[in-house]
Amino acid sequence: MIDPAGAPPRPAAHGYYASHWRSLDYFNLYRLTLAVALVFSSLLFGTSDLFREGASARFQGIAYAYLVIAALFVLGIRARWPGFQVQLTTHIIADILFVMLLMSTSDRLANGMSLLLVISIASGGLVGSGRLTLLYAAIASIAVLLQHGFSLLGGGQGMNSFFQVGVLCAGYFAIGWLAHALTQRALRSETLAQQQAEELALLNRINALAIENSPDGLLAVRGDGVVRHASPRALALLGVTLPLKPGITRLDALSPELARLSRQLSPGTAPTLSTPNAQLRVRCIPLSTPDDSRVLVLEDQSQAEQAAQRLKLAALGRLTANIAHEIRNPLSAISHAAQLLHEEAHDAAQVRLSAIIENNARRLDRLVEEVLTLNRRDRLNPVRFDAATLGTLIDELRQTEEIPADAVIVSMSESLHFQFDPDHLRQIVWNLLRNAWRYSRKQAASIRFRAHMHDGSMQFEIEDDGPGLSPEHQGKLFEPFFTTDAQGTGLGLFLARELAEANHAELAYVPGAGCARFRLSLRGSE
Repeated sequence: MIDPAGAPPRPAAHGYYASHWRSLDYFNLYRLTLAVALVFSSLLFGTSDLFREGASARFQGIAYAYLVIAALFVLGIRARWPGFQVQLTTHIIADILFVMLLMSTSDRLANGMSLLLVISIASGGLVGSGRLTLLYAAIASIAVLLQHGFSLLGGGQGMNSFFQVGVLCAGYFAIGWLAHALTQRALRSETLAQQQAEELALLNRINALAIENSPDGLLAVRGDGVVRHASPRALALLGVTLPLKPGITRLDALSPELARLSRQLSPGTAPTLSTPNAQLRVRCIPLSTPDDSRVLVLEDQSQAEQAAQRLKLAALGRLTANIAHEIRNPLSAISHAAQLLHEEAHDAAQVRLSAIIENNARRLDRLVEEVLTLNRRDRLNPVRFDAATLGTLIDELRQTEEIPADAVIVSMSESLHFQFDPDHLRQIVWNLLRNAWRYSRKQAASIRFRAHMHDGSMQFEIEDDGPGLSPEHQGKLFEPFFTTDAQGTGLGLFLARELAEANHAELAYVPGAGCARFRLSLRGSE
């Protein structure tokens, strides 16, 4: 229960809910009201003949004491001390004690005052979850019998009134048993409701985590176009930066194109939607609610395609790793036989055929090596690179590809420094250099290397003077097995990008340069 003054909620005692304390608070409110009524009654009827001779002042004093005790009980309830059951028992015993004292002041009011204990016993059973209810009934019965006995000794009652007192005591026990039964049933219902509420809260947390971490964007939209919920992923895919107010913001305000498309959607259809951030596939799932709510699922097609490509490459890599030995042994034999045929060739046709065999054997061997390298992309052993070591690597690869020295222009900052796996960097630079030389004009300064540091990030660019790439080919550059060269494997650039990502770097094609330009970006070492 929250304090009206805004104080934080007080902790409930072990084994009792906050509702028990709230009920005890209401029970004590009844006691305060009763005490105030008794005080006013003593003031109004103090001079009447309702009371025994000289007992009106005593009735008034007892009523005031009852009011003070009820006010003190408020402090105990607010402090939650002592324990709940101790406080409840104290309240019931106080009620019994003060009612007995009030009954002793007036024979005419005794029967009516004894009925007040029915309320106390019933309330004690309901508030206390049925615990000790029969004990309260027994204490009240004993107290009533003792009071009646003292009244008989004083000559205020007749012997025939014992039957009435017995019926009253039996009523106490009946009320106590009924309160106990009803309270136990209510307690079971409350416990079950509490368990269901906890399970529902857990389920809501699970659903929230699932929605927030889903790779797909999820939008819950009412039939009138008002957005009821939007996952962070959905807002990111749509490129929405405006604040979303669930139940107020309309889908038209988030994405007019999606709003138009959603009105045409039906279960089983999945049209595409282009946004600045992604190419989306949109599905609709009806919720069968009175307001025609539905869930729009936004699937990033690029991620699905990348996952399919990774799965294909993983399967191919496992296959190649298993049969690499069996492939390479026959390839070695074929290459050796082709060399022998070339040495013993007597005419141009035999030389040409042996050259074809050797070239294709080398191509198959390179394909196996590239796929095996892809399988080892996560085995990182980063070392420190600077301008000198990077220049040495470029010069070494240039000589391997038999590229003239004047064809490659290298421009690097002296402060260049970064961390990278040397084998991975060699493979990336080799692929880029080989492609640049293949498509360049093969003259002086046909290839340019530039590397510099910017805000702690290293940027490495390689550019050739070739014709560049057509727009339709630019989107497929990093797809596996895509190549425009009949002698290529289609894995070079894909492998280079995978190795770059393994080193927390990014390899990208720079469009709009009029020639082929690739950029490798990564964080520099401290």
